[in-house]
Amino acid sequence: MHNHALKRENLDESELCMANAICDIKAIAAQPNGYDLSIRGFLAPGWTGRLTAGLAQHRIGIVRGKAEKVTTSSWRSNFELKTAAFAKDPLNIDYVALAATELPYDRNVGKIALQEYVMEPSSRHAGSLYVEIRGVDRLGFLGDLLDYFSMRCLFPIKMSVETVADVAVDRFWLRGIGGSIPSESIAGAVKENLEQLLIGRA
Repeated sequence: MHNHALKRENLDESELCMANAICDIKAIAAQPNGYDLSIRGFLAPGWTGRLTAGLAQHRIGIVRGKAEKVTTSSWRSNFELKTAAFAKDPLNIDYVALAATELPYDRNVGKIALQEYVMEPSSRHAGSLYVEIRGVDRLGFLGDLLDYFSMRCLFPIKMSVETVADVAVDRFWLRGIGGSIPSESIAGAVKENLEQLLIGRA
């Protein structure tokens, strides 16, 4: 089992937050190219999107996983990873640093193709906008989807993701900046945006 933590001098505010996070990564027995990753502790807003997008750049996919915010800034998460061809060795990646690294704005973002989605108002989910999607899975799908939400100032405080055959089945409980409750206008705009991502309607 490998353990990583971010330890650098002169950390900025977001890096200082990440410095209190730790992770464990280990190979899954009798499962070729399979790894179990857990990250817990204080993590800066948007870390899930940065981590998943960074994993895709290393050609590492997420088979299934869960992440949940347990206090104001503290998280607990667990992901089952699978490497693609020519992937970087998962045991040699600093995942905490990866989750703190902003990706360039001009990076290539793949097409998000949804088969269906369900969206429920925040009044039914303790202040979080609930979104459940089924989409055409590909390497980087989750990172691009989280980036899509963040561009609309929405970030998960809890999520559950899984790949079934070639279909991504992902569930998100989304909040606004600072944990704010998404407004009805934002929810309406997101619903309209998701409609445009449905296969055959884009």
